[in-house]
Amino acid sequence: MQKKTKHPAPDPAPGIVPAPDQTAAPAADIIPASDAAPGDADKKAEAKQRRIKARKRRRKALRSLLLRTLMLLLVVYVLFFHVVGLTVMPNGDMYPRIDAGDMVLFYRLDRDVRAQDIIVIEKSLSSLPDVEKTSEDSGYVPGSVQGIRISQEQEDGSFAGKIRSALKNAAVWLRLRSPEGTTQFICRVIAVSGDTVEITEGGHLIVNGNSMVETNIFSSTVPYLGFQEYPVKLQPGECFVLADLRAGGADSRFFGPVKTEEILGTVITIMRRNNL
Repeated sequence: MQKKTKHPAPDPAPGIVPAPDQTAAPAADIIPASDAAPGDADKKAEAKQRRIKARKRRRKALRSLLLRTLMLLLVVYVLFFHVVGLTVMPNGDMYPRIDAGDMVLFYRLDRDVRAQDIIVIEKSLSSLPDVEKTSEDSGYVPGSVQGIRISQEQEDGSFAGKIRSALKNAAVWLRLRSPEGTTQFICRVIAVSGDTVEITEGGHLIVNGNSMVETNIFSSTVPYLGFQEYPVKLQPGECFVLADLRAGGADSRFFGPVKTEEILGTVITIMRRNNL
């Protein structure tokens, strides 16, 4: 019996690369696909988290903007409707210092007025004297008071009139205009509580027995006969006011002394709109 002789495998020919070993790698050497790179589920979760964070940032920025806007509106409301006020000069009673139509800025918190202060007054129409008493020899020329009385009595029942009425009510609520049944006057303080005021038929203004020389007034001060009686002793919480345009101006010669609760504030500046 012949023995089989094992011959060594022949060397590969030059230039020929042997085929790789097709033997499977051990299980420990296999890298799962999920460990090699993030899967679709992880990418979706990350994108969702980014959207949630972006949405939270937008909501936070919006809340911050709304809060700042509300704070600004609150400051403006308190400042312009409780600390200072803005109104329009209704007539020429304070000419030439203040002309009709000028914007008047006044300080609401100052009710302790002094002589020569210019103040804004709000009086009830029912507290005003009857303008029908006015006669040619009284020295009082019917002007703003009579006009305001007539305008207060007129009502417009149309749709446009209702819209205007709603806007007026909103302006009253915002303290931009006087409530229904009231009207405003802007006058100069001449005397305060404790003073005695007298106006002679000769056109002399006398305060506490002293004849007043007013260099900023260009017309004589005459009484309105049939209205305020003289001399008048001012009680606590009262002041006596006069218009700078003494010929026909509506002031204490017409409606009497002004009470503290009728004072809206002291004028601090004006913004001229006419006769610049």
